[in-house]
Amino acid sequence: MDTEEQKRREQARFWLNYSHELAGAIRYQEALAAVTRALALDGESAEIWYAQGTFLAMLARYEEALASFERALELDAAFVPAWDGRAWALSILGRREEALAAVNRALELNPDYFDAVRRKKRLEAL
Repeated sequence: MDTEEQKRREQARFWLNYSHELAGAIRYQEALAAVTRALALDGESAEIWYAQGTFLAMLARYEEALASFERALELDAAFVPAWDGRAWALSILGRREEALAAVNRALELNPDYFDAVRRKKRLEAL
């Protein structure tokens, strides 16, 4: 990796970390703006796409959130949080069977992933 690329990734990491701080303060619109800056610097990071999906979902923009989670999975098909995020968005959109399939995939990859365990219980209760 050349120095310029490394610098861009470090800047992207800064904006991603800042977006998490903003989200922790329940400032989701600002968190989304920060993560958008991170994506402009590193659009190949599944973690950043996942964060964008999370903030979009918190803003009730579920179709866009789903697209972000799916982009994260295109980049890293084993990224458990994105499978759980996909299940989250699908469940809110009323697509229960697809949500169950996504949460089951998350649990295949990591049977102890707490959010997916909880989400699966809720989905099965519907």
